[in-house]
Amino acid sequence: MITVVIPTLERPEQLERCLRSLLACDPPPQEVIVVDQSRDDRSREVVGRLGTERVRWVRLERRSTAAARNHGASLASTDYLALLEDDIEVAPSWTADVAAALRQLDRPDALFGAIDEAARVDRRGLAVSTHDVPVPTVWGRGTHPARPGYGGHMIIRREVLLETGGFDPRLGPGSPFLGAEDIDLNYRLLRAGRTVASTPGVRMLHHQWREPARLPHLMYGYNLGHSAFCAKHLIRGDLRPLAFVAVQAGGDAKMLASAIRRRSWLRARVAAWRAAGTWRGLVAGLRRFRAP
Repeated sequence: MITVVIPTLERPEQLERCLRSLLACDPPPQEVIVVDQSRDDRSREVVGRLGTERVRWVRLERRSTAAARNHGASLASTDYLALLEDDIEVAPSWTADVAAALRQLDRPDALFGAIDEAARVDRRGLAVSTHDVPVPTVWGRGTHPARPGYGGHMIIRREVLLETGGFDPRLGPGSPFLGAEDIDLNYRLLRAGRTVASTPGVRMLHHQWREPARLPHLMYGYNLGHSAFCAKHLIRGDLRPLAFVAVQAGGDAKMLASAIRRRSWLRARVAAWRAAGTWRGLVAGLRRFRAP
């Protein structure tokens, strides 16, 4: 028995595809909670057209992925929650695969699945919103918090999410820092000694809808949020995130070198925007999280 929580913001076509794939699962989820932050009623109408009480629509005026996930979790009643995005699609075996993976990994506190790209689009080798899981893994406390997985395909005990304080609304989409609300939660879970696992046995498809011209700003947001997350914990005297910033800066430099080798203007732009996000996020995060 699992509740799926889906934040959505003015993407009714993607939402409908996602919901129909979940309802086609055998067995279907116990409940699907759609937390709608849209200005219009198109997403609500999608839920109405499905004609099932298994999908529940709720409005959240605040535009925040973190707040939407927290709100959905507060309304759920099952032991486990699945936190998904509205631009994904799952196979009919998804719920059965989740149940099997939870048994195989001795019912971890949090479980991440693999994220595949639904359609290959030529972006000169730039993968977007994908996550590879080679083998089932239970992660230790010293793990980099990005390695287990991301909030777009996360199964977590409801009690653990609430006890940990949920997602931080100061991070992620809808906040000034655009990303890393999931990385921040992962870090807190690992640091608290919670059992965090990943498995290739649970998979989903991500439907990439962004045009290549929008990728630099997307990657900027990812790095902006990640550095702000690091600043949040640095302010509290935890120096370990300094290593995370160093890893991120090294990745920015490697991408720029790769762009030069490949003569890819898009890759070079992404590298430049990524680097801008890394350092702006650190500076702005230190200011933001130092404030009372």
